[in-house]
Amino acid sequence: MKNRIFIVSLLILTFLSWSQDRRYTANLFPSSTAINNVVYGSAPAINGPFFTVESSTTAQDLIMDIYQPTSDTFELRPAVIFAHPGGFLLGNRNADDMKALCDSLARKGYVTASIDYRKGFNLVGNTELHSTRAVYRGIQDGRTAVRFLRANAALYGIDPTKIYFVGSSAGSFIGLHAIYLDETSEIPQQIGVINYFNITPPFSHTAPNLGPLDVGNNLTFNGKPDAVVGMWGAIQSTNLITANNTTPVLLIHGEADATVNFNTGSPFGYTALPQADGSNLINMKLDALGFTNKETYFVAGQGHEFYGTTNGTWSNGVGGNAYLPIITNKITQFLWKRHKPSANYDWTSNLFSFSFNDTSEGSLAWWWDFGDGTFSNEQNPTHVYSAIGTYQVKLYIENDIGSWDEITQSVVVSNLSTAQNSGTSFSITPNPTAGDVRLSWDNNYATVNYQIYDVVGKLVSEKQMVKRGEPIYLSELNYGLYFLKISTENGIQTIKIVKE
Repeated sequence: MKNRIFIVSLLILTFLSWSQDRRYTANLFPSSTAINNVVYGSAPAINGPFFTVESSTTAQDLIMDIYQPTSDTFELRPAVIFAHPGGFLLGNRNADDMKALCDSLARKGYVTASIDYRKGFNLVGNTELHSTRAVYRGIQDGRTAVRFLRANAALYGIDPTKIYFVGSSAGSFIGLHAIYLDETSEIPQQIGVINYFNITPPFSHTAPNLGPLDVGNNLTFNGKPDAVVGMWGAIQSTNLITANNTTPVLLIHGEADATVNFNTGSPFGYTALPQADGSNLINMKLDALGFTNKETYFVAGQGHEFYGTTNGTWSNGVGGNAYLPIITNKITQFLWKRHKPSANYDWTSNLFSFSFNDTSEGSLAWWWDFGDGTFSNEQNPTHVYSAIGTYQVKLYIENDIGSWDEITQSVVVSNLSTAQNSGTSFSITPNPTAGDVRLSWDNNYATVNYQIYDVVGKLVSEKQMVKRGEPIYLSELNYGLYFLKISTENGIQTIKIVKE
């Protein structure tokens, strides 16, 4: 708590020096710095080479590489965990796309991490059993990674309430199940103790219970991500998605994907594997439940990993294709919306003086551009315009994690409307003045009244039934700008008076 208060205070005190940095959406840092080989947990991994015996395991360290913005001094940042593709058989945290995405988001101000998770299952016997358990082990590891970052948030400068998960293919299976698979009867039967028979010796085996979704260390922390991006992924069944599964999600998928079906089917078209429901069916279920905190990017005619990778490796050997920056931007914008404040304001006016009222949500620092070359960092400033016109007034705000939002509205400064000015022709002399002024007019009016306001809209003097050429006494007023509001039966006119 003390650390958060200090950060908020520092944010407010130094706001004007680094305002409008657009952290989390723009590349603010020249590079990222990696902390390699961080052990985030330990779990029993099936021994190879063919992964046929579920009870034959060896304790395996779970490793992640953590990326931070180089030279960033901020200490309260969202974190993003990336999980690589590979069908739960291949791949690792050093996949080209995972490293590139970690670096890209770290340059924007996030803390990112690319994880290894347990892999390996028998493809030729009891395939449904072994593949289901392989996915479940991956889910457990993904949630272990989330808990690890929450538990070590202070060490890595992370906001523990904002841990996001991005998965590609198999990694997407992990992320999506981590938010949709509940610790209830939704856990597949194959996860418990189950007897099975291999077609090769040794033949008869008993698979042990893999346990709950959250196993291992840091069990007092929540293992469910706060948002998920699923790229070309799927889940066991959309029946897993219920009204309480409200975690924000971005679904990215090629509609012609033959590896993980956009609708439903067995991965790789290998019918021994259980069918899974792809992004289109997930989106339809979310629509049916009325969820609005989700986004999609579905591309007709595109297949698996359509941003230019094969199992996470650049297909051309050097980088992604034209879809990579599009998808990177989709991920960037989606995650930013999860933690940004919401900028808004309204205003009241009295002549040329405008009182702006901040109605934003979640803001702790403010930067106003009044559209006339002047600025303020007050929450609710008053500003006096020197001329009539239409001004584009921008409010930029930030919250405690340095996330931002802005809004620009048109503010019209006018002494009167055209109808109000009709038929009025007043003048004052001298102006500027060191003392009093005289009010003159050409037309004949039954009544002429005036009021004088200072720059903040306070009434300082008034008189009714003014005579032509009558002096207006200003000797008791301080030097500065005043507004003379003249009322007749034909309308109202406002004139600025400068007392020198």
